[in-house]
Amino acid sequence: MMPDPTPIPGFAARPCCPVCEGGDTLRLYAAPYREEPVRSLVASNYADQGIVDWPLLEDAEFVVEQCRRCDLVYQSNVPNAALLEVIYTRMIGSAALDRSETALLTLDNFQRIAGEFSVLFTQVGKPPAQIRMLDFGMGHGRWARVARAMGATVFATEIGEDKKRLGRSLGIEMIEDDQIDAMDFDLVHTEQVMEHLVHPGRDFSRLARTLQPGGVLKIAIPYRGRLDTLLPDRGMPRVALYAAGGARAMPGDMEAFAAVQPLEHLNAFSRATIAWLAAENGLEIVAETRRRSISIDTASPAAIARGAKRVGVELAKAAMRHRIGYYLLQRLS
Repeated sequence: MMPDPTPIPGFAARPCCPVCEGGDTLRLYAAPYREEPVRSLVASNYADQGIVDWPLLEDAEFVVEQCRRCDLVYQSNVPNAALLEVIYTRMIGSAALDRSETALLTLDNFQRIAGEFSVLFTQVGKPPAQIRMLDFGMGHGRWARVARAMGATVFATEIGEDKKRLGRSLGIEMIEDDQIDAMDFDLVHTEQVMEHLVHPGRDFSRLARTLQPGGVLKIAIPYRGRLDTLLPDRGMPRVALYAAGGARAMPGDMEAFAAVQPLEHLNAFSRATIAWLAAENGLEIVAETRRRSISIDTASPAAIARGAKRVGVELAKAAMRHRIGYYLLQRLS
């Protein structure tokens, strides 16, 4: 038998909604990758990360649709597996990604993550040592390593042998994607993952089925805001969120455009989309704001003041129900 030919990097069409499989859609935007503003947008996003392989994008069109049934906004032309490999190895170079991730391994970030896991573990209702957690799309392990340090048994998935080796070196049980279906978990953790999936509806259902009674699924995704009205009115910007300094540097509506960043952010979820997914999979939305327990350093008056400020921020978020594309879903029975 002849071996399969090497896959050719390119695009695949999603002819219907990848969440609900509905065919009643509204086109919000369309433009060729080779033309402005999409070309400049893509160039700015990868300028400091790697090299854009423009010939692979030459004949492709960037198309954004909105599903009238479940309200998902999504790219209908998505990279195939071979092109995704190019994007996540050449266009996003490993050296740039390593620098970025290493810079986030700070005491402050670990405290924030531990504070959030304190809330998540409490929602599950089990002590950490009894919690089985799946980190779906582990990345460089910022979240997984903290959960393991707090006592949870942590399993994780990732693409690329480098990340798998890193996970194993941290004591994390790395598993293949197809192993998930035969396993069960108390907590399924996804941090900035669902927007990248080619089959988000299918994968959401798979993850939901693994939850034990009382189990929690966390979904953190880019904030979509008024994207469905902004795209038809303004079109896409020429500068990517990443190149402009991140969400804090682009306040207001501009942040919403990052929810459909070409090539990467393939799906932009609204609350209505998440509610549809929850109802279809026997889950209930139990929180929509990222919460953290706060530890206060008492070493000095200045340290105490910083801790008090963090407490104030969390209290303000709770009072305002600050929603940023964050959902906790629970299987209640």
